[in-house]
Amino acid sequence: MITVEEYKQLKAFARIDGAILGGIMCGTFFAFIASLSNMTWQLVYLLGIIAVPVFVAMRVRNYRDNIVRKRVSFRRAAAYSMHCFGYSSLILAIVMYVYFQYFDQGMMLTSLRNYFSMPEIQEAMKIYGVDKSIFDDQLTVMSSLRPIDVAFSMISNTLFAGLGCSLLVAIVSRRTPKAVNN
Repeated sequence: MITVEEYKQLKAFARIDGAILGGIMCGTFFAFIASLSNMTWQLVYLLGIIAVPVFVAMRVRNYRDNIVRKRVSFRRAAAYSMHCFGYSSLILAIVMYVYFQYFDQGMMLTSLRNYFSMPEIQEAMKIYGVDKSIFDDQLTVMSSLRPIDVAFSMISNTLFAGLGCSLLVAIVSRRTPKAVNN
């Protein structure tokens, strides 16, 4: 069981790492937006998706090795990771709200409609047996969402995905710190 002081320390360091993680997630979001009109951004978007859990795992290990400098339990590692995801989800939600409220003006939905209208995508949908009306219905529902709805949805999605990543990071992270150089 950790003390109150150790818990405050955990939250303080998780806030800093969560802010950095929020920046990575925002960059990934903007790479996704850019990839709708320029396919070369898809690589950056995919690298951003991969970078999120890798970054969290690195920061959990840094917390264990340089801050705590002793054995960290599974629960503590998972809590640190989940706090990072919690703080970053708030940053991402605020950025997404501002983007969709003031800057997007329906560009993302137009880009998605254009993407699903491309002949290559139409052919792939036929091969996989996907009906285009499903995507049209989903885009219609997405167009009815307010920016605040999208932001709240992103918070819940990020927290849910963060829970899974946190459990994996806590499992993968070694319980004992690396040798500390004096």
